Amino acid sequence: MQSSDWGDRRHPCRWMAETGEAGFWVPDRSEIVTQFFTRYLFFSLAVVYFSTLESVPPVLFSIEQLLLALGAYFFLNSWFFHQALRGVTLLKIRSAMSADLLIVALCVIHDPNPIPPSALAFLMVLLGNGMRYGMRLFSEVLGGIFLGMAISFTLRYRLGGFEIGAGDVFFGVFWVTLALYAYILMGRIEGQRRQLDYRSRFDALTGLLNRHGLLAAADSIFDKTNTRSPATVLFADLNQFKSVNDRYGHGAGDRVLAEFAQIFSESAETGVCGRWGGDEFVAILPLREAAAVRQIFERIEVRTAAWSRSNGLPMAVSLGVSHAPRDGHDLVTLLSVADIHLYQSKSQQPETAGASPNYRTLVDESETS
Repeated sequence: MQSSDWGDRRHPCRWMAETGEAGFWVPDRSEIVTQFFTRYLFFSLAVVYFSTLESVPPVLFSIEQLLLALGAYFFLNSWFFHQALRGVTLLKIRSAMSADLLIVALCVIHDPNPIPPSALAFLMVLLGNGMRYGMRLFSEVLGGIFLGMAISFTLRYRLGGFEIGAGDVFFGVFWVTLALYAYILMGRIEGQRRQLDYRSRFDALTGLLNRHGLLAAADSIFDKTNTRSPATVLFADLNQFKSVNDRYGHGAGDRVLAEFAQIFSESAETGVCGRWGGDEFVAILPLREAAAVRQIFERIEVRTAAWSRSNGLPMAVSLGVSHAPRDGHDLVTLLSVADIHLYQSKSQQPETAGASPNYRTLVDESETS
């Protein structure tokens, strides 16, 4: 497994969604179907439009050859449709966009009208591709469209016998203004989407993943690991958190949660960390030997006790551990096993506030159970 699957080491226990790393939004199946059927619709309109013409400007193709090019686009688009249903990648997206740009450019070159209505299809390519996959692809398709329009209109004027008129200038200015406005609007949509995505996956107080983010990250990790790359799950619970809230107020409780989240994530070093809810925290790490897990537990306990003493706030922690695939293949099952070990930790903990549980015994039992 690549290290990126377990988080960015510069930011301990942080997880980046695959869509963010790939640089584009991944559409669901219904969006893919809508996009390709829109392509089929515009293909049909192009066939009807050019079939009703008696001739086209003698630039590159005759009407018959242009209709054959449209037929080739139909079969190529059908193949891209089949591939997209199997999975979306940057290469597949770019290939389909390139086919769109090429066929639209050919239609514009051979459009017999002084102001070609077929050039509006460039706008549909921009909206249908760029606004569906995010700013990175939007920028690429916008550049491709400007290039396609420049080439197609140049060939029209140089080889097709057309002359530049006021209508052409107006059309060009209008189209460029509309495209730039869409680009600015798309940038704002992208920023808002990223904010919504962050808020849906990350806990505002601690900066770690929330439950939704943990489950999404776990699905990604365990889909890749199966039995080839096992994982270790750590489960932490603050023992005296309610008393902190009751005695010192919720502001102090929030401070305890934020401080422990930093201790927990930094002690785990790498992997995926999150706040499961309330005062419960979870870390998903590459498989660790018992000795390595004990070291993590001891770091958490020592730093927690030191912070408690220096700040005068009670903060003690119980920890549990489970291992995939031995204890389960999904996060909920693994947390159930880790929760059992966590309560064993609590049962071994002396009544004295802040006293350490027997981590060595706990980890050894989890390895042999």
